Amino acid sequence: MRLKLRKNQSSFPAEVFQETNLKILEVVGDGLSQVPSEIAKLSALENFSLQAAQVSELPKELFELPNLKILKIKGCPLTSLPSANVTRSLEKVQLAQTGLTELPTWFASLENLLELDLTNNNLTTLPTGFEKLTKLRRLVIDNNSLSKLPSALYNMPSLKHLSLDGNPFSEEEKELITEKLGIWF
Repeated sequence: MRLKLRKNQSSFPAEVFQETNLKILEVVGDGLSQVPSEIAKLSALENFSLQAAQVSELPKELFELPNLKILKIKGCPLTSLPSANVTRSLEKVQLAQTGLTELPTWFASLENLLELDLTNNNLTTLPTGFEKLTKLRRLVIDNNSLSKLPSALYNMPSLKHLSLDGNPFSEEEKELITEKLGIWF
């Protein structure tokens, strides 16, 4: 279901939460100010996408949806992500253009994560325990504030694609990245 909210509409229509078998929900709304915690009622949801320039916080219930495989958040001015008993089913996560400065430690527990896109944020580090993401195949961390990569990133067995353009790496770090990963700057 694609839900495009009207310009002056600032909340989810209540009927969305009656769709208990809803698997895909894409929400676009410039006036939307929050994602309600009632999103927990959508327990069958597998794919959630949100583009809303006014949403600055996400409810922990979103990250606890038991069947959620794909989560895309773009253009929401988030300062942080909530503490949550995060679902282990997440396979693809995009948190692009959100302004995040750090990721919560629960990120390292996403054992089934295959793809992670963190483009255009303000990240200075990746969370401790990142090496536990052994199934991660694709990591996009372009245009952040990373000056150093965690050493664990050099030994991730499944990582096939790493994009890290637009980060302020020192010349020494660039040389190390080229030596260990074969990425040229």
